[in-house]
Amino acid sequence: MTKQSWLFALAVAFQLVILAAIPAKQIQARWTGTLITIKTAPVDPYDFLSGYHVILRYEISRPSDEHWSSFPSERKDGMTVYAILQKGADDIWTLRTLTDKRPKELPEDQIALKGRISRNTIEYGIEHFFIPEEGRDTFEAALRRNQQTALAQIRVDRFGHAALIRLIVDGKTYEY
Repeated sequence: MTKQSWLFALAVAFQLVILAAIPAKQIQARWTGTLITIKTAPVDPYDFLSGYHVILRYEISRPSDEHWSSFPSERKDGMTVYAILQKGADDIWTLRTLTDKRPKELPEDQIALKGRISRNTIEYGIEHFFIPEEGRDTFEAALRRNQQTALAQIRVDRFGHAALIRLIVDGKTYEY
């Protein structure tokens, strides 16, 4: 193989590594993460650039002033935050506290979810759910009727990375 062939192969391999690294955190969370259920509130059923999808917001995305009061640092957009969630009696996980460092150990009924601050809300990278082509109208109507009771099941790995697995709307499950 010539030197140019090696350089070309190296350039292609480097690009493939970069492309593979993009979804790596979500793939790891799907494979190794703990399955938890959180409450959602859909916001926008259609985005002209991405096709049909729902932009999700979660109860844990809008912390109260009480939650922010325990945050140890000054809040800035783009800053990493860890939301400590606690499992409730109904198996729904809710926000307990916020911290700027990943906790080393938590009780079994708590989990740390990594996010970024964005205008006094927290984004976790699980805010988009693409609506399946089949039954799109039924799904969208059910979601509009049940915005306050829709649930999301996500997997969270030991580093706090999350992957959206499914939505539960009006008792029906929609896989991601």
